[in-house]
Amino acid sequence: MASRAPSKPKKKSKTGATKKKASTARPPRAPAAKNDPAKKPSARPASARPTKKAAPLVVPRALVNADDDDELMAHGGGGSGFGRCGGRLLSSRLEQNLCHWLGMAGIVHSHSPRHYEVRFDEEGRVAAYAPQIVLRGRGREGKSVVIEAVEDPNAPILRKIVAFRAQYGQEFYVIVVASDEVLDDIPLAAFDESCSTTNVNTLIARLAE
Repeated sequence: MASRAPSKPKKKSKTGATKKKASTARPPRAPAAKNDPAKKPSARPASARPTKKAAPLVVPRALVNADDDDELMAHGGGGSGFGRCGGRLLSSRLEQNLCHWLGMAGIVHSHSPRHYEVRFDEEGRVAAYAPQIVLRGRGREGKSVVIEAVEDPNAPILRKIVAFRAQYGQEFYVIVVASDEVLDDIPLAAFDESCSTTNVNTLIARLAE
């Protein structure tokens, strides 16, 4: 019988090991950090949150009430919602505008700086009156200038202005500023000079001279 030729041994690789395919597995993902403050939306401070503006409330100046037993009032000028000047509350939009125009013209003034006791001759009663705006260092006819902004021809404050002029007319020069319609109904005894709201700029320019 013919003998088989001995089989040749398989050749081994030079490295002595079989080649393996490169691994394509992705590296493990790092677990997401819980309660990460960087990912949370920043809390808005309460102070930065918008607040609703309340509607302005108007508090009238001290008025005379014939039914009151005590008519000497401790509170004069005042108001709310129209800002302040020198710590005093401004009582109306017209007073606020006058304050602005006087300030722009460099006219030093004060709002309700003091109270004056006024008497009503017919009734003999006493009330407190605080001039609305008093100019400092500027006068007319040697008197201190008082400016009163009037928006209602029937305002009770007009009685106090008339009584004030009757008692202190030698010291103060009263200018009433109002619309043309209101000026027509204001008694002449309430002012030394009147000015329409349409001519305020002319008045301020003259007072600044």
